Amino acid sequence: MHRGVFNGSFFMQTPMGQYLAQKEADFFRRHLQYLNGQVAVQLGGIWQRPSENMIMVPRDVRMDAEMLAFETHSVDVLLMPHLLEISSADLVLQEAFRILKPEGRLILTGFNPKSLWGLSSWFDGKRLPMKSQCLALAELKRKTVAIGFEMEYGQFMDYLPAVNSPSALRFWQFMEKAGDRWWPQCAAVYGVVLTKHLIGVHPLPELESAFDGNTVALSTARLAE
Repeated sequence: MHRGVFNGSFFMQTPMGQYLAQKEADFFRRHLQYLNGQVAVQLGGIWQRPSENMIMVPRDVRMDAEMLAFETHSVDVLLMPHLLEISSADLVLQEAFRILKPEGRLILTGFNPKSLWGLSSWFDGKRLPMKSQCLALAELKRKTVAIGFEMEYGQFMDYLPAVNSPSALRFWQFMEKAGDRWWPQCAAVYGVVLTKHLIGVHPLPELESAFDGNTVALSTARLAE
């Protein structure tokens, strides 16, 4: 599943990483506040804990993101914090589409290779993924639309330059408002909400109510060793 050695320690051990992790957590929580018993799954992103009411991989179950051990049409909400940058994006997106229920949501974040950070040395495969592994938003949209997703919402986050000290973070705060107004597509990270649409397919209320919202079907044949 993984490419390179990026493991997310940037988000847990550096001032900029912690700053960005909080922004992403706010983004995820905003779109998880109406779960109401739905089946929600998070793949990767051990630095994120936007909700305890969800199955977390690999905390709760171990599996390969490119061969998910969930039944088809079994998940309501799927979170993927920076997963596409360490996986085969095409395979992961196809699996996400498979396991999501009709009208289910895929919520993900990704580093923007066309950001101001792209001029730095941070995309080295250790601190951040290699730049070649990061999808530009236009490319992500093309891939997801081809699979069958519809983009419902998008947000750019973090317009600060590649600095990594508390004092520098405070000094460059003015860039947040300026960037959001003048150069939004230069943000370090984007977050998107995608909806799975199947023409003519809608879940029946009587079938939805027949399942406990905290359970999800797993196929042991897809469990990773």
